[in-house]
Amino acid sequence: MDAGIFKALGEIAGLAGLAVGLILLLYREIIQKNIFPALSKRDAYRLLRAIAVLSWSVAIVGILSWVWSISVERRRQDASQVAASATSPEAQTVIAGTIVDQVTNLAIGDATVAIGGESFKTTSDDTGNFRIVLLANHSGRVRVLATKAGYQKVDQSVTPPTHGLILQMRPEK
Repeated sequence: MDAGIFKALGEIAGLAGLAVGLILLLYREIIQKNIFPALSKRDAYRLLRAIAVLSWSVAIVGILSWVWSISVERRRQDASQVAASATSPEAQTVIAGTIVDQVTNLAIGDATVAIGGESFKTTSDDTGNFRIVLLANHSGRVRVLATKAGYQKVDQSVTPPTHGLILQMRPEK
């Protein structure tokens, strides 16, 4: 077996490519032996069925292993974030919402959202969503400022924490 094949499959198709390559290399020997003419039709069918079942079993185990490893990693990240916020001397306050065009009501991506008089700033994603995390020392109302080329500036006062804030931007004329 050539190790170069595994390297190429690993680089191109990742873990799934390695699994498929291993299956092909293992079963290639069975198929090349030309034993099918010597077998009865029933035995040949059973051999091919066993190869197919084993191949799919390897694929399913690989997929389940990948899903399990991703979920373990996410749980680990979530636990570290919870631990960091719990041990933090200052809790966090969130201002989150969506920026939309006032005329069409469509989402506006890449708009700059900032907190007036402070350094907290972010950009809305392609669906117009934004999220700014403030420190807990914010008491009372804050000004949320949204800007984007081709639109008039939005200046709205809110009391944090705020989720589901809708900022409507009016196109410039």
